[in-house]
Parts: sequence; structure tokens; C-alpha cells
Amino acid sequence: MTAGWRCFATVLMLACAGMTVRAADFPQADAPFSPKDRQGDLARLRDFVYPKGFTEQAIVALENGEVPDDIAIYDYARLHCGETNRFVLHPCIIRYPEGQRMAYYVVAQEANMRFGDFESAAAYYRERVTDISSHLAMEVDVMNMFVEEFCAQIATGARAADILRARGGDRPRIFHPIGPADPKAKFQFSNLFSWPKCAQCVGIVAVNQPDAPAEPTCGALRKQSLPHLAYFVVDRTTSKGHRSLDESISDFERLSKTRKP
Repeated sequence: MTAGWRCFATVLMLACAGMTVRAADFPQADAPFSPKDRQGDLARLRDFVYPKGFTEQAIVALENGEVPDDIAIYDYARLHCGETNRFVLHPCIIRYPEGQRMAYYVVAQEANMRFGDFESAAAYYRERVTDISSHLAMEVDVMNMFVEEFCAQIATGARAADILRARGGDRPRIFHPIGPADPKAKFQFSNLFSWPKCAQCVGIVAVNQPDAPAEPTCGALRKQSLPHLAYFVVDRTTSKGHRSLDESISDFERLSKTRKP
């Protein structure tokens, strides 16, 4: 996980959580991460970025660009697939060596599962991506209805604070952010497989192909576009995008058969 990707993921999640994000809240990329000097940063990383179960020592090592020797492949995948508490940036499936056999791990919101066979793993991945996409679409609809109603009330002279107070001080939130691909990367998401332990790994990540930003409805409030998912089948040296889930699963199966343990 690169420092730039960690920063992107952290800022996105804190923004979605309604928190103020400041550059001073995060370690400098060119300075070693020190838990002694940056206890506040460590708390934020532990609470908002790293999945449950990661030790303080593992977090410090990863922040300094070192992968702990004892970290499991499926735990490493949880970082790259974006599992952080209730957020999933990239629902994904990964095939990895486990002894003399291959195993499969699906990272999905609060529903990670390990499988010993491709068919079961693929079926579960399909189920989770479909479910997450459906919930994301509903959350986008709720958010857009809120923007319409909020801006209509603002237009009549209502104060933003009063509108939110009447709603109990809350606003809709999108709890399924799916991050876009990096247009500058040669192989999308293949940094997961650059790790020596994952030389034989193959994976799929679901990503959102974002529309052009909508014009603000009022102030800086914009409506959100519905997700347009693409699927990247990835190994250590290749990354191929697909428009359909069926195509990506077929390509994943084909590539898996050519990457023997």
C-alpha cells in the first residue's frame, strides 16, 4: 500500500464520516512514522484506516513501507481491497497459495469469507458485489433526494443549521464508497501482487468509473451519480479491465488456471 493510496483512502473515509480533514492530521510521507511522536495519528489509523485485528506494531511497520513477515496474505488483501471498519473501497476476491493448494478469500463489507474452491468463492463474490452495488445505488438516491430538499429549503431562506437540526442534526451518508482506478498506474491494483508471498496470487477488484462531477445544486452541494462498475482482473504483471462481472469471473478463472502454486 503506497503512501499516496493510504492518504487517499484515509481522506475519503474521514470525509464520508463527516469529519474535518487537515493535512496536519497525517504523517509526512518522507518522515519515518513514529508511534512515540505521532500517537494521535496512530489512533486515527487504528480507528479509521486499518481493519480490526492489526497490531500497533504491524500498523507502524506498514506505515513505514515494511510488510511484517508474519502477516497473512488474506490480511494483506484486506488492506489493498480497502476494508476499513464499515467501508469497502474495492470489494474483491483473491486466489492465493495456502500450502500445496490454492485458497480463495473474498473481502466484502463486514462479510469476509475464505473458500477452498473456486465455484463457491465466485458465487459468494458475485452475491456480495451485487448486494453492495444495490445498497450503494439506494444510498445515492437518498443522498440526492436530501440535496434537492435541502437546496429547496435554502432557496426559501432557511438556514442550513436549522434544516439539519430539524433532521436530528444528521444528514445522509454514503457508506459504500467505491474508489476509482488510478489513471496513472501501469497495472491497476497490481501493487497487491508485488509482495513476494503473493507471486502466484490472482484477484478481481470492483471499481467505479466516475461520471463528470455534476454542477452544484446549491452552494457546494452536488448530486451524486449512480455507480458504473468495472472489474479489474489482476496478477503480479497484468491488469485487465472488464465491463461485466461475468467477463471478469471468466477471466479470473482462466488466469487462475495458468498460475500454479
